[in-house]
Amino acid sequence: MSFHVIVKEGHRAVELPALAGGRKWRAVFGLRGPHPMEILAKLFGLQQNQIATVRQVHGDSIWVIDASQSPGPSGPEREADAIITNRAGMAITVQTADCLPIVIWDEVKEVVAAVHAGWRGSLNAIASKTVLTMRSSFGSDPKSLWVGIGPAIGPCCYEVNGPVLKPLRDRFEYWREVVIKKGNGKEMLDLAGLNVRQLTASGVSPERITVAGACTFCHPERFYSYRRDGNSSGRMINGIMIGA
Repeated sequence: MSFHVIVKEGHRAVELPALAGGRKWRAVFGLRGPHPMEILAKLFGLQQNQIATVRQVHGDSIWVIDASQSPGPSGPEREADAIITNRAGMAITVQTADCLPIVIWDEVKEVVAAVHAGWRGSLNAIASKTVLTMRSSFGSDPKSLWVGIGPAIGPCCYEVNGPVLKPLRDRFEYWREVVIKKGNGKEMLDLAGLNVRQLTASGVSPERITVAGACTFCHPERFYSYRRDGNSSGRMINGIMIGA
């Protein structure tokens, strides 16, 4: 089962068939444009107070929302770069503008996750840590997970240097698989490839991972890009939810 993509009202909507029990997963990868939170709420059929957000800090902290407990406050006061929940009827979101948006769903335990993975988070293996946390918090088996990786800066445009390359070489023996050397001496990072490698090392089946493959830097008409536009760049909102 892989997801298919629907472009609707300025957002890329990922829809999955219903699972046993009648619930549906739904995920959205955002495009550039005004009022992204309003659009996301409309696509999910939610009020904005039913959408969980965090202040992303390019780290590896994970917010776990258990349906049996009060979720507590979300928004700027909540620092995290990934959210996991088994609560139906609530969307969990991350914002991106070159970094990877990753959505994960467990078809057996009915758990979803949204991950923000830039180079710092990726070097700290946030995608792998999210899978491990899904297992420890909700009993998820990595073999039961489906993963969607949305638009992000691609290896065509993501030039990196020592502060990225040195820890990459130190921490991951497969680093050569995700660094592309160009003839002019530049080295380009395949950020999506790095996260796919981490996810498969965590036990996720490769055939259950789908990568959008669209480069945010290359397509200013469709995506925001911090590397291209600097501080003036907007943010795309990406989210996933379990249907109530």
